[in-house]
Amino acid sequence: MVEDRIDIETLLQHPGSPNSRDLRRYVSPDGPDLRYARVLMGEIEALRGQPRETWPSPYALTEPLRHLGAELEYPGWYELARLVYLEAIDVYRAAGTEAPADDFLDDYRRTLGSLGSVLVELKRYEEVLPIKQEEQAVSLRLTAVDASALDLADDARTTSIGILARLGRHDEALDSAAEAVREIRQQPDNRPGRPKGRTLAYALARYADCLTSVGRFDEAVDAAAEAENIWRRYDDAGDEPDWLVTRRLDEALGQLGGALAQVGRYEEAYAAFVERVERGRRSIDWDDDFAGSRNLAITLNGAAIALRRLGRYREALAAAEEAVRLDRALAARALDRQHRFERLFPAWEEVLDGGDQPMGKELFEDGGLSEVKDLFDDDELDEDFIEEIEFDEESRDNHAAEFRAKVREAELSVCVSLYNLGVYLHDLNRVEEALAADSEAVEIARRHQDAAPQLALALNNTSCVLADLNRQEEAVEAAREAVTLLTTLATADPEAHEPALALALHTLSVSAPDLEEALSASLRCLAIYQRLYRLDPHRRAGDLAHAMTDHGLVRSRRGEHAEALAAAAESVETYRRLVARHPARYSGGHARALLNLAEVHSAADGAHARARALAEEAVGLYELLAADLPEAHEHRLAHARAVLRRLM
Repeated sequence: MVEDRIDIETLLQHPGSPNSRDLRRYVSPDGPDLRYARVLMGEIEALRGQPRETWPSPYALTEPLRHLGAELEYPGWYELARLVYLEAIDVYRAAGTEAPADDFLDDYRRTLGSLGSVLVELKRYEEVLPIKQEEQAVSLRLTAVDASALDLADDARTTSIGILARLGRHDEALDSAAEAVREIRQQPDNRPGRPKGRTLAYALARYADCLTSVGRFDEAVDAAAEAENIWRRYDDAGDEPDWLVTRRLDEALGQLGGALAQVGRYEEAYAAFVERVERGRRSIDWDDDFAGSRNLAITLNGAAIALRRLGRYREALAAAEEAVRLDRALAARALDRQHRFERLFPAWEEVLDGGDQPMGKELFEDGGLSEVKDLFDDDELDEDFIEEIEFDEESRDNHAAEFRAKVREAELSVCVSLYNLGVYLHDLNRVEEALAADSEAVEIARRHQDAAPQLALALNNTSCVLADLNRQEEAVEAAREAVTLLTTLATADPEAHEPALALALHTLSVSAPDLEEALSASLRCLAIYQRLYRLDPHRRAGDLAHAMTDHGLVRSRRGEHAEALAAAAESVETYRRLVARHPARYSGGHARALLNLAEVHSAADGAHARARALAEEAVGLYELLAADLPEAHEHRLAHARAVLRRLM
């Protein structure tokens, strides 16, 4: 049943509504058209006040409610949209049946879908599940009159699977994903709607993700490989490039590479990642392809992360360097286009201050027409378009804002690529270069408003490098600022920002000289990672083990030896499990955890025999790692040997 009903007063009281109560002329730029909302509310109130049997149809009230819900939904007034959609669903169900008559069934499905989308935006995930399950059932009922509604049922189930995974209900998500694959395999090849092959490939990708979430990694490889093979067949069969097939094959290669890495098939994983990057390069028109170049930069950044997990630090660095070069070129192009627009259409203040000097279109032989066509990438534009911008200040300001927004987007992409680059430089012990990359990322982020997520991560990475350079005060200052920024962000949106907050708290716990501050940061970090681990244990175990290693160090610094030993031992045991499956990704963390446990043992009880055995194991691991990649591990090996000598 409906919790509450909105009226025009509810709209006026919304924080996004205008101060003025005169709705006859007001359209909020960041909200719904309140004039239209008033018309809809008039229809709604009129129908609410009449007996249902006098309505034009039993579901007449649902139409203005659905329109009002859509009007509230698009600017993000989700809570009010939720109430509107709930009232509409209550009307559909009022006849006492589970679903309305067939004539209104598709409208009912659409309303369920809209409510589900709003609930997802509100992160009310437990409430989404029954709505999406009902939407799936209604869609299947619709197949009796429109067989293509099978796709709608599949889309509803896809959302349900994702919600189950978000809630940590991975076994249920897996069961649903497996059922979807089985059902699609049994469908005829000429099924209506989406082609069967594509539908099966989508389902297999979901299934592979779910298998990974429950630790069934070998089966995840099989599912990901079958999905990749389907998309490759579509790609090979097409005479002309199909952007959707190209995109899905690229995604499938990334998923397959990740699945192969999880089972130690590193060469095959590497081949998949390399192919994905090469496909991105081949798809670009290098003369003028902003979107293609940006997508390649994103692909390169993703490949760098994957290559790092394979232990291929040099290749990861090369990919990150290429991503930075691409993003720098795109940012320079965006800034040039902004300047060209401002030169062609100067602000009125500049025109007035310019006196008799030629300005704007007077600087161009054809009145700026060629420049406008190039700037807007539209050969159909004419002089009327130029005059509209030239003489309409609002139009000019809107276009100028769009060019500035593209500059901001491009520069923040450079920022992200730079702080990613800093990670790979730091991995290879090129700390001065890492600091330069991270510092530039910080500087770029500070130039832009609403760039707190990028600034926080750049500051976090800068703190890590400064600590390695023994610039402790600066390291702590950067870490504290990152934690402050991310605490604010995570308060507003925990799901989006808590992982980054945990990372920054971890950094602060290591660098803070005050032991109370260090412990507080470490405990907050662990609380977040433990909660994330419970939701997704097979993907979050490494984060938790890493944080637990340093929690042991913090406890040891405080003389809390029992707690230090417990944390350090838990970290080692977790890494032992992880490294057995994925040594390339976790061997470095395992070696560090062993060395940390050795030092904690020594400080706690002087158990030098146990400590020496742990340190010897750590030295052995570092020797193997340094033999393969000396620039990344020799300095860590030297430290481990020094610890071992001290314990002799």
